[in-house]
Amino acid sequence: MRSLLVLLLATMLPLICGASFINHQHHQPKCGSSSLHLVPIASFTDPVKRTFLDAPDSFRTCIDENGQLRSDDDVGTPFVLSIAEEDDLPDISQLTINAFGADAITLSKNLSPIEQALISPGIGALNAYSGMVAYTEVLSGLRQRMIKGVDMKDLLAAPRVMHINDAEAEDVAAKSSVILALGRKKSGGNVGIDAIATVELRLQPTDAKIPISEPWFDKIERSIAKALNMNVQPKDMHLQPYLSNLCVDESVRGRQIGKAMCRCVEKIAKDTWGYEKIYLHVDLENVAALNLYKSEGYVDVGSRWNPFWAGQAAEIGYYYKNL
Repeated sequence: MRSLLVLLLATMLPLICGASFINHQHHQPKCGSSSLHLVPIASFTDPVKRTFLDAPDSFRTCIDENGQLRSDDDVGTPFVLSIAEEDDLPDISQLTINAFGADAITLSKNLSPIEQALISPGIGALNAYSGMVAYTEVLSGLRQRMIKGVDMKDLLAAPRVMHINDAEAEDVAAKSSVILALGRKKSGGNVGIDAIATVELRLQPTDAKIPISEPWFDKIERSIAKALNMNVQPKDMHLQPYLSNLCVDESVRGRQIGKAMCRCVEKIAKDTWGYEKIYLHVDLENVAALNLYKSEGYVDVGSRWNPFWAGQAAEIGYYYKNL
């Protein structure tokens, strides 16, 4: 049965995605090709959008009241907590790849060689489920998911979710991401940004499914699960905030940057978007990440996305926190 599903996916995906895979594979943007478009959190005048910066020093840990990374010296341009825009994504994608590695999460680590061969023509370019993490696919996924085309006053505005049906909710989930970065302009006249930390906030269903880099694949997988009458009950009936892709450059770890990024996202989810819960996935073997989330009050939901094709991805922890 599992092999039949793999064959079905391999057959369906090229038809659905057409030439998009070819474009991604043969037109890889060069890292560092972006220009600086980071929007500092401190630049917002609406108090609801800057509650993290208005919190006590102890809550912000390593970030000062101006949104800058505290430093032991005053040499160089400070790293600033900001909202990333589309032109910043190439450098953020590279940081994500550096932090997580090329095979952080796979759909099924125990696929047979035959099944992998069946999959590769259709979804070999996918990062999260195929084990072939690629810079271009991370970049493509971020570009598809992030909220784009909004004015400064609308940045950080809560995605519209009132009075929408299931299909519309899927579209919101696929295009609701706000990406935060701790970054600064590259030195020496180089184009782009130096990003040392990043985290993504979006809305997701609470059925425990690990989101894929390419949002369209989530729709396909949920449709297959529904067609096979799999009992995947969400914890909440509506989309909820979801924290993902929290990563800190190895050179600056140990300074509580991850904790600060996590808390900033929670503040946006609660104070700006108006939600009372936030969810995330965490690799239970990543002790540092697991301890961070537990220390911040996250608890195990108690359910997993566990269709028969999920493999070891079903072992990834699914946690939430009341805000």
